[in-house]
Amino acid sequence: MLFDRDPLWTMLSDKFRVRDYVASKVGSEHLVPLLWSGNKPEEIPFDELPLKFVIKANHGCSYNILVRDKTQLDQMKARRQLKKWLGENFCEDKFLGTAWAYKNIRPTIMVESFLENNGRVPEDYKFFCYSGRAEFFKVDFDRFEDHSEAFFDRGLKPMDLFGVGIKQYRAKFVPPDNYKDMVRMAESLAQGIDFIRVDLYSVGGQVYFGELTCYHGGGLIVLSPRKYDFLFGEKWKYGNHGRDQV
Repeated sequence: MLFDRDPLWTMLSDKFRVRDYVASKVGSEHLVPLLWSGNKPEEIPFDELPLKFVIKANHGCSYNILVRDKTQLDQMKARRQLKKWLGENFCEDKFLGTAWAYKNIRPTIMVESFLENNGRVPEDYKFFCYSGRAEFFKVDFDRFEDHSEAFFDRGLKPMDLFGVGIKQYRAKFVPPDNYKDMVRMAESLAQGIDFIRVDLYSVGGQVYFGELTCYHGGGLIVLSPRKYDFLFGEKWKYGNHGRDQV
């Protein structure tokens, strides 16, 4: 975050441009359908959109509006929020300016299909990949309602680990039938990169790409017990980019 200024990080962090990278690596069928994109909130064709969709900005984190019923959406409020986000530089305005990968992204609005499993937002699988190998993953449950999380190693062994301030998931975790496909996809997207977090969804038996994250939690997540800071860190062989493979 402090010293690496490879423009690769900018492309991978751009939620719009990275779609081409993902399509070239694993196929466009794993992309969430893009319904519209542009940089003017007033041009979003709400009348032409389905009942449910997601609006997001491509140049930072938490720039999302989940629309579960567009008849209940305050369009003017949504446009004001998007205009505010488009005016922000996520790098310079957040995390004390350390999230450099977002600094030079051209802000773009994206409208994507609303993914759901049985009427709920799908679990978010976040794979921690080191030199192209998925070593650990976490699952975020009910991210926008009653958020909880659980960590596992690649062999699905639960880890007694949690991010400070985030509720632990206590129910029994049953991995999706396509878990091995998710691991393969995460590793395909992480090839040639010393560390990257690959976020995926499993919906209706299909694996969908979420995002690539260079800076997990902005580098500020406190792991407990502390031994996991060392476990996660020792896997990272910094500088093993192999950029000619990307």
